Amino acid sequence: MKSMLRVVLSRNVPFARINIIRFASNDAKKQEQEPQKVEEIVKNITIEKYGGITTLNIDRQKSRNSLDEATLHEMTAAINAFDKDPESKVLVFNGEGGTFCSGFDLDEMGSKGYNILRDAASRLLRRPLCDKPTIAAVTGYAVAEGFELALACDLRVIEDTAVVGCLGRRFGVPQSIYGARRLTSLIGLSRALDLLMTGRLITGTEAHTMGLACKLTSTGTALGEAVKLAKSLVKFPQNALIMDKLAAVNSQLNPNSEESMREEAIIASLLGGAIQDIDEGVKKFQKGIGKHGKFYRLTEVPLKDWELEETYEEVTIQTDKGEKKP
Repeated sequence: MKSMLRVVLSRNVPFARINIIRFASNDAKKQEQEPQKVEEIVKNITIEKYGGITTLNIDRQKSRNSLDEATLHEMTAAINAFDKDPESKVLVFNGEGGTFCSGFDLDEMGSKGYNILRDAASRLLRRPLCDKPTIAAVTGYAVAEGFELALACDLRVIEDTAVVGCLGRRFGVPQSIYGARRLTSLIGLSRALDLLMTGRLITGTEAHTMGLACKLTSTGTALGEAVKLAKSLVKFPQNALIMDKLAAVNSQLNPNSEESMREEAIIASLLGGAIQDIDEGVKKFQKGIGKHGKFYRLTEVPLKDWELEETYEEVTIQTDKGEKKP
């Protein structure tokens, strides 16, 4: 210490300056150790990277983050880039503005057709969606294909006030990205059929009770909790984690027996008739029928002739005096 003081005094370097230099060097080391946040904004989505975590944020808030052709292509490019990036370990899906995703854009479906959007969503058909872990931060509405996108992820963090369900049932739109298969593998056949056939909506609390989510959280915290979960996954050795994940997913979603493949071919053959129903359903939606998740008055049935006829029923009232009056 004495020799150090002699050197300092001989060079007339003030102590304060030494402390500043020491603190500055420590701050520089901290900045090198902490991962930098990188943000990339595309037209309809925002990509944020923080260390090994990538978030894909759908940003079409005017249409409740519905998926049009352009958005689906942007998502495909972002997911493929995540796959190829060795530094990215976990992908988190999120919706801006308090809504996760409301499914396909029905207005664009009406102008371009169902097949255009389904083809644009082909990347989402992969089972599993990515080899690396994926998490859905479910807020607000996650319905129709938005519900299927959440189901396509490995894990779901859901807010208690979120609303999920198969709203495409109103307009004859089938599960477009293997939602029926994924839903059944997650919660079992009986509960899956209830949601698939009735199209009823359930809250985040009920979804968590059914086993659809790994974590239930309060309103406005799903993204933060999803990122926290992603951080806990990043710290593990990734090879074994991915191996175990793929083994589990493939055992449920990728049966490769001839019988299973034949059944999927039969299901696909029904699509032609379904598209006619979809076209009619889109027209109804554009007229305002079934909007805002309404299931009532989906059809306009004219009254039959006998219902329009006036009917009379004669009633006889007996008075206290025993008189009968018509």
